[in-house]
Amino acid sequence: MTQVSSARIPLRQIMALLLTAALTLSLSVVLTVASTKEAAALCSANRFNGTWRSSDARLKRIDVWQGQDCHLYARAWSICENDSSHICSWGNRRMGDSPEPNFQFVGYNWNNADEVLQLRMQDSSRISVWDSTTYHSGRKVSFTVWMYRSS
Repeated sequence: MTQVSSARIPLRQIMALLLTAALTLSLSVVLTVASTKEAAALCSANRFNGTWRSSDARLKRIDVWQGQDCHLYARAWSICENDSSHICSWGNRRMGDSPEPNFQFVGYNWNNADEVLQLRMQDSSRISVWDSTTYHSGRKVSFTVWMYRSS
């Protein structure tokens, strides 16, 4: 009889431990899901999100979106080198993090140059983009393009 009662005590303790672990895990999942939803809601609030267009062939369009990691991403477009009737994508890049909410930058590395675009939000429908290109030969070129939000 002594053996039976001592065997039940550890079984009760194991059951209590398993129940506590299950409740802790459930609470952890609920908090994680709530945090993820809250983070996603914060991500979508960025004012840069959208398509930005200009009349400048050197920088016709920039698409900006929020990634699942809450970072901004960009894809720049310009007139295609071999076909001026189309625009060509420069590829997707993650924007650099900036402490200033109205300022972002994105860099591109080419086979003959490094190019940086600095985006500055002027208002909700207009940004200025400063394009600075440093060629491996040492030559530098820069210009500013005004871009407007496309509907």
